[in-house]
Amino acid sequence: MVRYFPSDDWSALPTRFGFWPGNPTTTGEVSSRVFSARLPVVCRQIHDKQPFGMFKGENGMNYTFSTFLIEAILIILFIKIVYFLLRPLRQPRIVCEIIGGMMIGPSMLGRSRNFNYYLFPPIANYICANIGLLGFFYFFFLTAAKTDVAEIFKAPRKHKYIAAISVLVPIACVGGTGAALKEKMDVRLQKSSSIGGVTFALGFTSFPVIYTVLRDMNLLNSEIGKFAMSVTLLGDMVGIYVLVLFEAMAQADGGGGAYSVIWFLISSAILAAFLLLVVKRSFERIVAKTPEGGLVNQNYIVMILMGVLVSCFLTDMFGMAIAVGPIWLGLVVPHGPPLGSTLAIRSETFVNEFLMPFSFALVGQKTNVNLLSNETWPKQVSPLVYMSIVGFVTKFVSSTGAALFFKVPTRDSLTLGLMMNLRGQIDILLYLHWIDKRMVGLPGYTVMVLYAILVTGVTAPLISFLYDPTRPYRSSKRRTIQHTPQNTEMGLVLAVSDHDTFSGLITFLDFAYPTKTSPFSIFAIQLVELEGRAQPLFIEHDKRKKEDEEYEEEEEEPERMRRSRRVDQVQSAFKLYQEKRSECVKMHAYTANASKHHMYQDICGVALTKKTAFILLPYQKERLQDAALTELRDSGMLSVNADVLAHTPCSVCIYYEKGRLKNAMVRSSMDPQHTTNSSHMRQEMYRFVVLFLGGADNREALHLADRMTENPYITLTVIRFLAHNHEGEDEREKKLDDGVVTWFWVKNESNERVSYKEVVVKNGAETLAAIQAMNVNDYDLWITGRREGINPKILEGLSTWSEDHQLGVIGETVAGSVFASDGSVLVVQQQVRNQKGGDGFLNGKFDYKKLVSPWSHS
Repeated sequence: MVRYFPSDDWSALPTRFGFWPGNPTTTGEVSSRVFSARLPVVCRQIHDKQPFGMFKGENGMNYTFSTFLIEAILIILFIKIVYFLLRPLRQPRIVCEIIGGMMIGPSMLGRSRNFNYYLFPPIANYICANIGLLGFFYFFFLTAAKTDVAEIFKAPRKHKYIAAISVLVPIACVGGTGAALKEKMDVRLQKSSSIGGVTFALGFTSFPVIYTVLRDMNLLNSEIGKFAMSVTLLGDMVGIYVLVLFEAMAQADGGGGAYSVIWFLISSAILAAFLLLVVKRSFERIVAKTPEGGLVNQNYIVMILMGVLVSCFLTDMFGMAIAVGPIWLGLVVPHGPPLGSTLAIRSETFVNEFLMPFSFALVGQKTNVNLLSNETWPKQVSPLVYMSIVGFVTKFVSSTGAALFFKVPTRDSLTLGLMMNLRGQIDILLYLHWIDKRMVGLPGYTVMVLYAILVTGVTAPLISFLYDPTRPYRSSKRRTIQHTPQNTEMGLVLAVSDHDTFSGLITFLDFAYPTKTSPFSIFAIQLVELEGRAQPLFIEHDKRKKEDEEYEEEEEEPERMRRSRRVDQVQSAFKLYQEKRSECVKMHAYTANASKHHMYQDICGVALTKKTAFILLPYQKERLQDAALTELRDSGMLSVNADVLAHTPCSVCIYYEKGRLKNAMVRSSMDPQHTTNSSHMRQEMYRFVVLFLGGADNREALHLADRMTENPYITLTVIRFLAHNHEGEDEREKKLDDGVVTWFWVKNESNERVSYKEVVVKNGAETLAAIQAMNVNDYDLWITGRREGINPKILEGLSTWSEDHQLGVIGETVAGSVFASDGSVLVVQQQVRNQKGGDGFLNGKFDYKKLVSPWSHS
C-alpha cells in the first residue's frame, strides 16, 4: 500500500523519512542533499488497530500508537538524563532540553537508519511535531499570562534608556553587517525581510527567555534579576510590533504586493482590538465572579485554553507568526490570583513536563550538524555566524556600557550584559518560523540553534559565578539589639504570611514593651507566594496609599467594589495595631509577592536598607492539630527561616508561641474599647526565663530580655550554665560573657522581679536534666541563644538528637513535645558580620562542594 507521509519539504536526508534500513533506493523525488522539491513517497504496510501480542509473533513497533508511546518515553527520558548530567555545570534547563531533543535527531542517534525506521518513522514524527508546536504555544500563553504589562509604565527612566540602547545599537550593527554581506548570502537570505528578521532576533532579548532562565538560576527576586526583567519587558513590548512589521514585509516579498500588506495590517489591528475590547473584559468578569481566595471555575479554564487554539488558528490564517496569537491572548489575562494563578495551577506542570519535551524533540529533529560543511558555509552559514557574533558583542557592550553610564555597579553591569544575551524558547520557535517562511535552510537553522546553546550554556554559569544574590545583604556594621543604645528607637522587620501568625507575633511585641522613650519602628512584611505572575512584586503601602486613592477616584464602581471585597486581613491587622500603639510604635506595611525560595531576599533587603536591629520571624513548621498559631500551615515555607538565618544583615529572633501566652495580650490590644496604654492591659504576672549558655547568640538574648524587664508584669529569671572545671571554654568568649552578665546584674540587682542563678554541668545530659528540673516552675516564655559561641562541652551528646536547626539544640529541646512545657520559646541569633574579602570564585576561593551540590538538591 502506498501512502504519502506529511513532512516539510526541506528535509535534510531521505533517511529521515523512515526508508527501509540498508536500502538507499526509494520511491519519490529528492532534488538535493539539503533541499527537497517534492514530498517523498514511502511504501509501508498499514496494520489494523486490533490488539496484538508479542507471543503471537506480532511486532508492537508496527503500530503507530505503540511507536508514539515509545517516542514519548525516549524524548522525556533523554531530556531528564541530560538535565541530571549537566546540572552540576550550572546549565539552565533550556540548554539541557535542546541537547536532549538533539539526541533523537540526525545530529546524534537519528543518524542511524534502524533508529529512524523502528522508533521514529515519518507518521509518528508528524504527531510529535504537532504536539511540540502545541507545547510552544501553551508555554508562551502561560508566560504571557504571568506578565504584568503595567510594570512598563512604572519602570524607572533609567530602565527605559538602557532598554532602548541595548536594542537599538545591536539592531543597527547587525543590520549593517547583514547589508554588507548581502551579496554573499543565499538567495533566500538576501531578501530584506530575511535580513530584517535575523536582525530583529539578534537585537531583542525576550522576556519569557529571561524569566525562565533566571527562574532556573534562582535569580528572579535578586536586584539584577528584577533589573533584567524590567529592561527586557520594555524591549519585548516594542518587539511584538516590530515582528508584525517584518511579517508585513514578508507578505510583500512573497509576491502579494501592497494589497496583501494592507489587509495583513488591518486583520492584525482587528484581532488586537477584539482581544483588548472583548476578551479582556470577559476575563475581568470571570475574575469578578470568582469567590475571594478560590479558584476560577473549571469551565472557564477549559474555554480559555481552547481560546489559545483559536488564536493560533487566526494568526496562522492571517499570515502572522503563529506564536503571536497565544502571546497576545496571554497579555490580556489578568495576572496573579485568581485567573492567572488558576491557569498556572491547572496546566503549567502538564505543559512544561509533557508538551515541552515534544517541542524540543521537534527542534532536535531539524537540527543536523552534518549539514555544516564547506558546501553550505559560504552562503548559508557564514553570514549568520558573522551577524550572530556582531549581535552578541554589541548587545553585551551596549547593555554594559549603558548600565555603567547610569551608575549601576560594575559587577551588576557586566551581569546585565550577559543576561541580555540569553537565548531560549521564543528564539528557537523564531528559527523554526524562518524555515517555514523559507528565510533560511536547515544549515542556517542548525547554526542558530547551536548559537543559542553556546551562548546560553556559557553565559549562565558565568552569571552564577559573577553575581551572588546574597552579596548585597552582607554588612560589616553592627546591627544588633546589644549595640542599639537604650532610650532610642529600635527598628525591626516582622515577616508574616497570614493573620493568625501576625496575632501570635504581636504578643511578643507587647512583651518587648515599647515606650515613648524607647519606641519600635516596625517594618511589617506580608509574605505572599508568587502565583500566576512572572515578576516578583514588592509593595510599599505607605508610598502607594496616595496613588491608590487617586486611582480609585477614576475607577469604575463595579471594579472598585470588587477590589474592596479583596481587602487583605493581614494589612488590616497591621493598620489596626498601628492605631492602638501609635504612641510607641511606627508601623510600615509591605507586601512581598515572591516564590518561597526568594522571600528571604525581600526580608533581608528591608532589614539592610532600614538599618534594623533584628528580624522577627514565626517558628515555621507544618501545622498539626494542636499546633501553635505561630506555626505556618505550609511546610514549603520552612526554607524561609533557614535562608534568613543564613543571609541576614542583622540579628534574628524566632518566636514559637504556645500555652497561656497564646493571644492573651493580642485580644486586648486589638479591642477597640481598650486603652492604648499597655501597662493596663492585663493585671497578671508572667514568668520568663533566660537559658544563658554563653556565646554571641546568648548575649544578644540577654540584652533583649533586659528590655523586657521594664514591663512591670514580667518576672525574669536568668540561668547561666557553666562547664565543670571550665572544660572546653573559649577564653575570649568567656570574657565577653562575663562582661555582659556583670552589666546585666549590676543594672537589675535592685529589681525584685529579676533573679540570677548559675548551674555547673559536665555534659549535655546534665544540661538537659537541669533544664527539665526548671520546668516545674511553669515558665511562660523560654529565651535562649541559637548556637554561636556555646561551649560544646555543655551540649555534648545533645547535637545528635537535633533535627530542627531553626531553634538550635536547646531551643528545639524546650519547644519539643517530650519536654512537655506549655511555655512559648524565643530563640535569638546575633548578627554575623561580614568578614569575607570578596566573592569566592573570582577571588580564588572556589569551593568544589558548590559544584556538586546540584546533584544532591533539587
